[in-house]
Amino acid sequence: MLRFAFLFLALLALPVKAATVTNLYQAQVVLPDTDKQSEKQAQAQGLEQVLIKVSGQSAIANNEVIRKAMTNSRLYISQFGYGNLNGERTLELTFNGGQIRDLLTKANATLWNEQRPTILVWLVEESNREREILWDQSGNSLQPQMNLAADKRGLPVIMPIGDFDDVTALSIPDLWGGFVQPIAEASLRYNPDAVLVVRARKQADDNVNLSWQLFPQKPDQIVNSQKAPAEGRVSGTAAKATTDMMNKVADELAAKYAVQLGGASDGAFAIQVGNVKTTEDFFTLERMLTNLTSVASVNANRLQGDSVQFDVKLLSSEAAFRRELGQDSRISQKTIDIQDTIEFEDNIATGVIDPVAADIAQNNMLIKPIDPQASSDQSGQLPAEPSAIDVSATIQPEQAQVEVYYWKS
Repeated sequence: MLRFAFLFLALLALPVKAATVTNLYQAQVVLPDTDKQSEKQAQAQGLEQVLIKVSGQSAIANNEVIRKAMTNSRLYISQFGYGNLNGERTLELTFNGGQIRDLLTKANATLWNEQRPTILVWLVEESNREREILWDQSGNSLQPQMNLAADKRGLPVIMPIGDFDDVTALSIPDLWGGFVQPIAEASLRYNPDAVLVVRARKQADDNVNLSWQLFPQKPDQIVNSQKAPAEGRVSGTAAKATTDMMNKVADELAAKYAVQLGGASDGAFAIQVGNVKTTEDFFTLERMLTNLTSVASVNANRLQGDSVQFDVKLLSSEAAFRRELGQDSRISQKTIDIQDTIEFEDNIATGVIDPVAADIAQNNMLIKPIDPQASSDQSGQLPAEPSAIDVSATIQPEQAQVEVYYWKS
């Protein structure tokens, strides 16, 4: 049972499963000349780069609202400077995140936040009829091109380190043949959110042919998945082929993770989450909800036993919220059980429920615990006075729609 009224335990944040991409609103564009027209074109290209990364849509520039905005791209720039890339002068741009999100909302586009799925890349290359697996430190010329292409789409990629465990877990024929079982088992140790298998054939003219398979789920879900992996083939120079491949990979993952904007839900929307047994559960759940792309704000307003009810303000539709929430394995939707509420009221009457918690619940309010990460002062000490407790007296709207979920702590 939750004892939020007096519990002030120091909490450690759980490891974040997805990677945080920090450069979503930054772009680097080569300047072919020093005149104003070249700089204006570079600004438009930079805006397009950022919009592609943030929306997850490679064809975002086809949107009429976006095309119009690109004619005045300087309005969205918050910072700029000049740099150098491979000996060429570049324009370094940082765009205003709030304005970019507002633009995507106006365009009824999608938004893919900075929490991105980590992709484990297994890369096997054939050259002169010999094949080898490329590891993280192989130093092959194909790897930096692939990393650059992934960075342009905001994709966090990692490669296996190639130690004894990797070498013994997976063979070249396993990768070249696309055998799912050994690929999934060898990937488990890295705990990625998706697995990309790439087979590269070098051509005599220094071009490369790439064939790839994307498994858009964790390794322990690959073997039993009912969904076939996404596949594709691309060819050209190393830069072109890797860019084309990563564009397709990013589009595939964005279809799963990005949230449709422009359809925000009207009125009150609430969810009740059960099995929230500790303050660590509470803070982890609250942060998870707050970080969802589809969510504008979250407010905890009611305690019932080990269940917490949140009022949720959405940036997108309720359907988009449910779809995004369903991507997290720590929470699942359950059927509303009216008996839960009845049992809760009975427990209050019989004294089973803690009197403080019962009083809170009867008044439809929650004394929310102080999050040590947010409330500690400069000395690192937590506030001890009762007046420091954040008391929320928000009454649950009678008309609110409540959906019930189960937290897997």
